[in-house]
Amino acid sequence: MLVDLHVHLRGTLVRETVLLLAERNAVSIPESILADARYGWHDFASFLKAYDLITSVVKSAADLEVITTSYLKRCAALGGGYVEFMLSPPDLARTGIPFPEQLAALGAAADRAAEEWGVRSRLIATAVRHLGPEAAVEAARMATSIRSNMLVGFGLTGDEHQHEVGEFAEAFRIARGEGLRATAHAGEHRPAETVIEAIEALGLDRVGHGIRAAESPDVMRQLAEARMPLEVCLGSNLALGLYRSVAEHPVRRLADTGCTIVLGTDDPGFFGTNLATEYGLALEADPRLGIEKVSANAIAAAFCDEQTRATLTCMLGKRLRSDA
Repeated sequence: MLVDLHVHLRGTLVRETVLLLAERNAVSIPESILADARYGWHDFASFLKAYDLITSVVKSAADLEVITTSYLKRCAALGGGYVEFMLSPPDLARTGIPFPEQLAALGAAADRAAEEWGVRSRLIATAVRHLGPEAAVEAARMATSIRSNMLVGFGLTGDEHQHEVGEFAEAFRIARGEGLRATAHAGEHRPAETVIEAIEALGLDRVGHGIRAAESPDVMRQLAEARMPLEVCLGSNLALGLYRSVAEHPVRRLADTGCTIVLGTDDPGFFGTNLATEYGLALEADPRLGIEKVSANAIAAAFCDEQTRATLTCMLGKRLRSDA
């Protein structure tokens, strides 16, 4: 059973769904963009532009439900059992989708996916780093304005080079104060030490990416001792050119040092990956990073309730016995 703990909901958009929503909402997307498997981006700056263009087809809560259902169905077909989506509530609210409607849409898709395909899901509300700390506080207050079993975490995404991580401490204090678990992108584009800074400043339970921790033996030691899960997204790292090959990727070095590795697809619609591919890449990088270890790590690190965790543990056991 496969687990995806790091995936941006709108980043899951595949061509078929983009076409459906573009027609429904009268949004024009150039055919040259749609014809490209990765929507025509070639570097990080063009990726952000492509992301904004493709995700502009999302105009309603019904659209969110379509996207969520589509991804969960695809995950289930690949052997997926649990997904934690990331979504920025203020971004969608500004496009005319109130947060209660966002939650209702994801909840409806989650209920259908659990019943029909046996895959569970939850939501991590996120703030966008390059929008600044005030916007992050707005995101935290919006996320904590409603109690929902669907909403389990609060995260920080966006450009790591913008703002110091400590500037977001207040937003995370608000979120954690209402029981939301915490994760944040760190150590993807900035040095190893920034991973520890993020953990300490924001009170993190997991780290998004964190791969550059491999550049510092001391940081890796601290992460291993703390059993801090790293949400590694190999397909994303390779697509963005952070590493030229799986052999060069530091995931094996992180595992060698005792770091806890979990996996995510990040923006699979843009990076040409999926959950099975991510597990395959991890296994290629290190034969120890198979389903038994990585999925067990992920279940333990998930932000879900204990009943769901027990269900997932049972599902993993059945998968392992059937593979034996």
